[in-house]
Amino acid sequence: MTESKEEKKKVALLVILLSGLMVVAYSSIGIYTPAMPAIADYFDISSTEVQLTFSMYILAFAFGQLIYGPLSDRYGRRPAIFLGLCIYIVGSVIATFSNSIEALVFARALQGLGGCSGPVVGRAILRDLFNRERSAIILSYISMVMGAAPAFAPLIGGYLQVNFNWQSIFLFLIIIGSIVLISNLIYLKESNNSKIKDNNYNLNISLINYITFIKSRVFIGYSLTASFAMSMVFIYSSGTPFILISLLGISPDIYGWYILLPTFTNFIGAYFAARLLPIFGVDKLIYFGSLVIMICGGLMSVLSLFFELSVWIIISPMCGVMFGLSILYPSAAQGAVSVFPNKAGAASSLNGFLHMFTASGMVLFSGYLFNGTQWPLIFLILFNGFMTFFSLLLFIPKKKFKTIGK
Repeated sequence: MTESKEEKKKVALLVILLSGLMVVAYSSIGIYTPAMPAIADYFDISSTEVQLTFSMYILAFAFGQLIYGPLSDRYGRRPAIFLGLCIYIVGSVIATFSNSIEALVFARALQGLGGCSGPVVGRAILRDLFNRERSAIILSYISMVMGAAPAFAPLIGGYLQVNFNWQSIFLFLIIIGSIVLISNLIYLKESNNSKIKDNNYNLNISLINYITFIKSRVFIGYSLTASFAMSMVFIYSSGTPFILISLLGISPDIYGWYILLPTFTNFIGAYFAARLLPIFGVDKLIYFGSLVIMICGGLMSVLSLFFELSVWIIISPMCGVMFGLSILYPSAAQGAVSVFPNKAGAASSLNGFLHMFTASGMVLFSGYLFNGTQWPLIFLILFNGFMTFFSLLLFIPKKKFKTIGK
């Protein structure tokens, strides 16, 4: 059955609105990283203390997702998104006028706590409106923004830092957050027509739901596969500044352009994912994407063992990883949520939490392993690549996997 022009316009508008939410959430992770040395000088603190602003955002982002899903199931998708965006804007205002590192760390926590509402509720909205395959196709297009936002954000942040100051970066985020809030306030329609009516719906029920989700091998299989794959991107983003700039002597302005290269393969993968999903389905694309990620993660280790360290030994395999991630992630994310369609918000919350919590843990572990060389990053890319694929084999047997969604 073909869509009418009116239906296509509604879907296009929804993609734009949800993409805006993704921009707020994911560009805020690293847009200010070019200004971190300036922030350290401004507050006269060490780089380690400045790093707290990065890790606090990710941790708040992870735990915040446990809140918005149940809220959106109980009160609706729109109120949950509006609450999150308001918290995000307040955090951005505090960050802009922070006069201490403690205030900035607190502000970043508020940004993460508020910004995470968009991705988690957005996935639930797609599950409300479309079946698993259709929602995964739409999320494939939105994933282009998810991949592009954190890649282009440091370029914008660097420009604002050089031409203005680090505070201007957070002022920019206030403007972006406000535009997204107003746009969703005007155009986003409520999609949750089966809100939970029980007035006793509380934290205990949420915990019971989460325990139920965790007991599902299918849910955990989908979620861990996406979690380990996403962790590779965060490990790469946090580790490559040292490798490219400090070890290889790449200038900071050129570094930003190198970081953009894997983004193009992300676009290509998302484009193909949207077109291959109707043909092959969610499950086969997850297997294909995870296999590509595992091979490319291993390729980085092999190249590093036999060749002298260079930009391309790091960047080239990550182009393949990003290609595989853009094929895998939309299907895995929607696959996890579709296991519990009547509790899509809560399922999306736990799914998103596992993604970000795993990623933040891997980033912290990479810092613990840091020894002044490229090997901690290469080891963790290899480890997470294998875990991406073996999470499927461990939790979702092949025969059972083929029957999911039938």
